[in-house]
Amino acid sequence: MNWSDIKTSNFYLLVFLFFCTGCTGQTSKDHNHEISTGKTVKYPQIVRTLGTNFQVVHCEMLDSDGNVWFSIKEDGAYRYDGKSFTNFTTKDGLCNNNVSAIIQDKSGNFLFGSDRGICKYDGKNFTNIPITDTLNIISLFEDRDGILWLGVMNKGIYKYDGTNLTNVLFKYKHPFYGDRAEKYISDIIQDRNGNIWFSSWNGGGVWRYDGKDFKHFLPSLDYYKTNQDNRKIGGTQNALDLNLGHKVFIQSQDYISDDMISSMTEDHLGNIWFATRNHGACRFDGKIFTEFGTKQGHLSGGAYAILEDKKGNFWFTTEKDGVWRFDGKTMKNFNEKDGLVNNAVMNVIEDNEGNLWFGTKGSGLSRYDGKNFVTFSQ
Repeated sequence: MNWSDIKTSNFYLLVFLFFCTGCTGQTSKDHNHEISTGKTVKYPQIVRTLGTNFQVVHCEMLDSDGNVWFSIKEDGAYRYDGKSFTNFTTKDGLCNNNVSAIIQDKSGNFLFGSDRGICKYDGKNFTNIPITDTLNIISLFEDRDGILWLGVMNKGIYKYDGTNLTNVLFKYKHPFYGDRAEKYISDIIQDRNGNIWFSSWNGGGVWRYDGKDFKHFLPSLDYYKTNQDNRKIGGTQNALDLNLGHKVFIQSQDYISDDMISSMTEDHLGNIWFATRNHGACRFDGKIFTEFGTKQGHLSGGAYAILEDKKGNFWFTTEKDGVWRFDGKTMKNFNEKDGLVNNAVMNVIEDNEGNLWFGTKGSGLSRYDGKNFVTFSQ
């Protein structure tokens, strides 16, 4: 099926900015244009207000009121209510403009993970969680019991129960690298059985925590022997010890396909999906890992985010090839030729109307309604 491109040949782009400061943030009512049945349709734009470099637009979350939240490095957080974007920065009380994660807790408050800890927003005012002030937050998650789990740059995983902050995973023993420190926990989720999963962008694969113990999942020995991790330095394999005699590390479907995981998601059947650096997507059914990559004729290269939409389709974002849709049988690619703002797509989120939002490099934001892509960025 061919998707219609946005027609802009007869109209110039109009930009009209309004900014309001205070705890309600800075609201942008700028619009770009699309021609639809001979009429001009206006769409708001997410506008960079502070930063000078083109960054990634991160699609963070859908809140309980149906608002979609985004973040851009150096420019704080953005909320889209279906009509306009509201920008929240340090001018409004945000603790830091480098926001890496946004969640809504069980009380309805919004928590922002940043370079300087966690900031809470109750809908009117921002307050800092003091005990986290020194932490550079990468990922943030609240479990079913109200416990906060923090992925912290260069410090692994922290657990916060509202009073105590505890480092629960940092130093660990890698079967081939030896003693290591986990430096970048890219994502945290909880599955239907209550297990909490942590993914590593530091060569650590993934961990599953059952409430008592951490189980570590890594690729097979063959992955390291054939240098699939691309870590050869000066003709050596970066001090890998491949002669340890670990008989359990053999080529098998029991091992995850890559040790660098960007993000995770659980589908409606309870399978856990992993977006990997060099091996496309990987699915875990509780027993075996199944790779969906170039070798299987699916995704090209790596994946950055995975989403199962309301119709049961899976969407995979990639850094070079736009996005792929998997309907259970076939893969279909969407890219700039179809109206996507940028082929370097880093994340995706679905709103209450079933629209898909794609955050890209170059400060790009696209929305897909099932027929057309519309650009919501400058």
